[in-house]
This record gives sequence, structure tokens and C-alpha cells, in this order.
Amino acid sequence: MLTFFRYILVLILWPVYGAIAQQIGQTLPAWQQGQLDIHHINTGRGNATFAILPDGTTVLIDAGSINPIDWRTNQPRSLPIKPTDERQAGEWIARYIRKVLSFQSDPVLDYAIISHFHDDHMGSPLHLTKKSKEGCVLTGITEVADYLPIRTVLDRGWPVYTYPQPFDNDSMVVNYRRFLVDQTQSKGLKVERFRAGRTDQITLVKQPNLYRKSFQIRNLAVNGEIWAGDNQPCRKLFPELATLSTNHYPNENMCSIALQIHYGDFDYFSGGDIPGVLQFGEPGWHDVETPLAQVVGPVDVQLLDHHGYKDSQNGALLASLRPRIFVVPAWASSHPDRSVLERIYSEQIYTGNRDVFVTNLLHETRSAIGDLASRLKSTSGHVVVRVEPGGKVYWVLILNDEDERQQVKAIHGPYQAK
Repeated sequence: MLTFFRYILVLILWPVYGAIAQQIGQTLPAWQQGQLDIHHINTGRGNATFAILPDGTTVLIDAGSINPIDWRTNQPRSLPIKPTDERQAGEWIARYIRKVLSFQSDPVLDYAIISHFHDDHMGSPLHLTKKSKEGCVLTGITEVADYLPIRTVLDRGWPVYTYPQPFDNDSMVVNYRRFLVDQTQSKGLKVERFRAGRTDQITLVKQPNLYRKSFQIRNLAVNGEIWAGDNQPCRKLFPELATLSTNHYPNENMCSIALQIHYGDFDYFSGGDIPGVLQFGEPGWHDVETPLAQVVGPVDVQLLDHHGYKDSQNGALLASLRPRIFVVPAWASSHPDRSVLERIYSEQIYTGNRDVFVTNLLHETRSAIGDLASRLKSTSGHVVVRVEPGGKVYWVLILNDEDERQQVKAIHGPYQAK
């Protein structure tokens, strides 16, 4: 009973404590022991999610740096790099992380996860000349590693990059594999293939005993293999390749890594670019979201699948996850699609409040989504989810992305975890 009344008192006083700890116009207060911080870094060039776990373990999910030439039109992309074009996206990501970890004498990434092999999640070497001492083109994750040591990398392929087809002619994967070889040989990098269903691949490495009962990262899906529940073998969603023609193989987005971060009452879902809305004529197994919806329950925060592109966020997933907070990692005019926002805001799918935060809403997107733009809680900036010790209360902080000061420009919350 005493614990209950203390909890109620904390909830009452959170607005007061929050106003003291973090103020609009001030630099983001440093992470504190017991907090879970999830930073959605906006460079304008792709995904980058950086997390400081409750014991100080660090995790980077993706480090995008899109090809400056659009492969569909062969025309230069005019998207601005945030905060300026003086540096490439990978270097900006590394600098952001080093500033967030300034309380550490030697900042390091304990884990880096590549959700799938697309340039907006890993970096493209095309049309770039900046190289490491070993000769690897520095872009995305390879550039981050040039400024910030990485201890372990997890991806969907290691050590044989042949599913669903060999990547021998893919410049991104060729450059990335060269980076892995160089780093394992010269810097002791550890590389693992991400395994669906596991809870022992991404673990606390600083003080695990302090949070053993309250913290866990669950590997949910990769390459069409989906966690089916405790003590159950993973479900294989995709047909055997031998039964398919090569032009019907699973595409790269469908093979994305999905995971769930659990801390106390708080849950966070990240699914890479998995699709869930079928286009005409597509087979049912192209929908990866619905099978995940069957095993993943309610979460507090979701990083939108596929940037909120029109093939993502189907009703089954939304009805199961019922997020209070959505974060849209946007860099193109198709992020997010109006139909996706309509589903997100629909109370026919699930009832209750929900807030949507977009890292980088382009002018074309604002025109396309029309009146729904006014419902967005943010349209530019780094989006930081700060979960307080114990995982019962969390905030969403928007940081200015026009410079490197990490200045708080909006505070949302406190939210109570489910």
C-alpha cells in the first residue's frame, strides 16, 4: 500500500520535477543511471536510432546515408542534410552520439544493428570518395565507426550474405562486408547474425544484475522468421526459395529486423521497413506486419514501419500494438503517407489518445496529408523518448536539429507506461 501511494505521489509531482530537469531552450539534460533514452536522430538522410539502456549500455539501430543520386530518376537528390552539408550523415550521427555520451571518458557503441541492407539504413558508397585507412568508403555505419568504436554488429546476413540472393554486385553490401572484415581483423569487432526469438543477443553489459528482472530486448523477426511465443519454434513466413522464381523472392524490406525493448511497464517496437498493406496481386506472405501482430501486444512507442510509407501500418498491427506514441523517421515526400496517418488516428482500430512525432516533414508531404498535418505533435527535430527509472513514466523531447547544441524545443508528457 505504501508503494502504491508513493507511485501516485510521483505521478503528481512529475510535471514539477520535469520542469526542473528539462526546460525548453536548454540543452538536453544528460542521461542518468536507470533511465532509458531512445534518440531518433534526424540527419535528413535516413534512419538512426540511438539508445542508452538503463545501465549505460549503448545501442545504435541503423545509420542511414542515402545515395545523393536517386536510382529511380538518376537525378541528384535535393534533400538537405541536417544540420548542414559540411559533413556527411554518418559523421553527424557519430558527433550527435558523442555529445550525448559526453559524460563518458571514452564513448563507445556496445551494439550496432543494421535492420536491412538499404542505403537509408546503412549508407551508400556510390558517388563518394571519403575512405578509411583500410580503403573502405565512409558512409552511414562505416563512417560512424570511423569516429566511434563499435564492439558488436548484428545484421540479417553474417557471415554468408546470400539470402535471398547473393549480394556480390551490390556496392553497399560489398563495401559494408569489407568494413566488417577490416574491423574484425584490426579492431576486434564482433559480428553476429540476428536471430529471431532470442533475448540474449542484445543484453545489458555494464550492470546487468541491477535490471535483470525489469529489462529485456526481444528479437522478433528477421528474414521472414518470426518469434511465435515463449518456448515455441519461430514461424517461417516465407516459402522455400526453391518453390519460387527469382523475381518472386522476398524483397529487402520484408527481410527487415524487428525487435521490442521492454523496461518495467514500458515497451518500444522497431520493425525496420517491414510491409503490411498488400498491393493488388501480391501473395499474403508479403504481409509481415500481421504475423507480428499476433505475437506482439500493446506497446507505448512505435517507430513507424517503412517510414510511414503507404504499404505499412496495417490495421492488425495497430490494433495489437495500440501505441500511445508514434515516431516517423521521415526523409522523403512519401513519409508519412496520408492513408497511414488516417489508420493511425482511426479510433475504429483502437480507442484512446495517440501522439505522432515526425522528424522531418517535407513541404510536399505537408501538402499531401492536408488537414492531418495540424494533428502532428512535431514536424522537425530529433525525437527523444526518455523513460524514467523503473519504466513507469516517460517523456518525449524534441531537440533542435539546426545545430549541434541539442537544445530542447518542446516537451511532451509525462506519459504513463501501459
